[in-house]
Amino acid sequence: MNKRIYHKLCKGLVCCCLGAALFSCSDMMETDNHRVAYDNQHQLNQANDSIYSVIGVLAQLQQVADRIVLMGELRGDLMTVDPQMASTDLQAIDHLQFSSDNAYAQARDFYAIINNCNYILSHMDTTLVEGQTKVLLPEYAQVKTLRAYTYWQMALIFGKVNYFTEPLTDVSSAAALHDTEIDLDALSLLLIADLKPFANIRALDYGSIDGWNSSEFFLPTTMLLGDLYLYNNRYEEAASAYYELIRQRRLTVGSGYANTWRTATRQELNNGHLRAYVSEMITRQVFDSNLRSAHSQLRKLTYDDGLSSEFHAPALLPVKSFTDWMQQRTHFHTDNGQAISRFFYGDLRGMAELSNGKRIGDAFGPTIAARGAASSPLYITKFYNNLSGSETDLLSRRPLTSLAVLRPSTVYLRYAEAINRAGFPTTAFAVLKYGLNAVMYDTIQHRVDTLEMQRYPSYIDFRASQYDQNIGTAARGLGLGIRWDKTQYVIPADVDTTDYVERAILDEMAAESCFEGNRFFDLLRISHHRDNHPAFMARKVSRKYEDDAATEQRLLNLAEWFAHEK
Repeated sequence: MNKRIYHKLCKGLVCCCLGAALFSCSDMMETDNHRVAYDNQHQLNQANDSIYSVIGVLAQLQQVADRIVLMGELRGDLMTVDPQMASTDLQAIDHLQFSSDNAYAQARDFYAIINNCNYILSHMDTTLVEGQTKVLLPEYAQVKTLRAYTYWQMALIFGKVNYFTEPLTDVSSAAALHDTEIDLDALSLLLIADLKPFANIRALDYGSIDGWNSSEFFLPTTMLLGDLYLYNNRYEEAASAYYELIRQRRLTVGSGYANTWRTATRQELNNGHLRAYVSEMITRQVFDSNLRSAHSQLRKLTYDDGLSSEFHAPALLPVKSFTDWMQQRTHFHTDNGQAISRFFYGDLRGMAELSNGKRIGDAFGPTIAARGAASSPLYITKFYNNLSGSETDLLSRRPLTSLAVLRPSTVYLRYAEAINRAGFPTTAFAVLKYGLNAVMYDTIQHRVDTLEMQRYPSYIDFRASQYDQNIGTAARGLGLGIRWDKTQYVIPADVDTTDYVERAILDEMAAESCFEGNRFFDLLRISHHRDNHPAFMARKVSRKYEDDAATEQRLLNLAEWFAHEK
């Protein structure tokens, strides 16, 4: 396909696909606007129509991609703001104090996506058959999934949504939405029921588009189902959904995306994890490569290279307690791949410090100009590290063209969360320390409790050769020698095993996928597993504020976590 065709397909949505008088995002939910109209005679019964329809929804999701990440991170315990550089709106999100006019908390853009999906679903002809195949069913299933994803992201931001599944075609139908409001819990059940029949529909793949593998544009239905089950404490169903995705996609967590020291002298670094954010992908949000096109602004908010006289401090920063914790973790180095040869400090997925004092950032680190200065501030470098071009190019000419939505390690970590709560804590811990493969069944090495092995359900089976390359997710930053550790990275004998492992999983989620937009959902979901919800997340997040005790008390009210809808 020609370069930039993804962008062209996106821009062609309204005229090529729907043939409808679609209202703009700013008109959504405005009941006094009379431009809410569709051509109800247009049926989506051609393959090209369906392709344009799905790509069009992805184009709309570009408009909300940044705010999903920001709402997912600033309400967590890993990201904060520079009060001098951050806008009032960003500061408000960071302190969970929202006003209805916050630019990052506008519901109408989400509703416009949902209404577009409703139109597509109501007009797509899923009965069209070629041979014995319903040719449009995969597109139909993906639009269902994208609609559910949009609803779920809305609910995670606002705490409640107006739920509707028919397209709004006139003013009266838009006005009726105000009577359809439901909360997060109720929405999750509706979405499960809506998606479950489409869990095993063939995944979409349109080949190469603008240099990207188009299969990575689409969100697996089984992943979203797993998340919804997990939120609802339906652990076995969640584990089954995640396992099915792992099995079908042959997903592994390999050492190729690990950050490790090449020698015990810390003079050289294998920084494979640096590529994970852009190369190890199941689902990504992409933007056009043309510099004049719309792109994510996350690099501009988090990083300046420090090489220009016009250097501006970033608006978003890593939380200091998080970077301190990452730098103090034990790193288990191996020279020969057979035993631990040295112990160092630092989870290298955050930042690596070479023996000469030079610091190289993965998720966070100094600017290029200050890499050799031990006292220089630490910034979020994850987005800068994944810009187009190279460090020798002008920063203004290096757009951020891809945001990670789903990576294999995220699937494995949520799978670990599910099986831990389902009664398999040592197997869940093996996801972090050893990796799930045929070796975990070796009772001599005793990586997993044999009593757990004896009652493994069908959703725990990693004996196939396709999993041979699996390593523990923690090994990606704490060293490939971690598998031989017997004293430090272990489950203590005198603890609540499930609770200990769950906290370890949450820590590992922070190290592996910080700043990617997952943190609020991770905290909310794990807190939701507990009887005193939301106390667990309130305590975790309040620690980043000076008035932590007062903030914690305020955040015990679940409503305080969510934005006011406009």
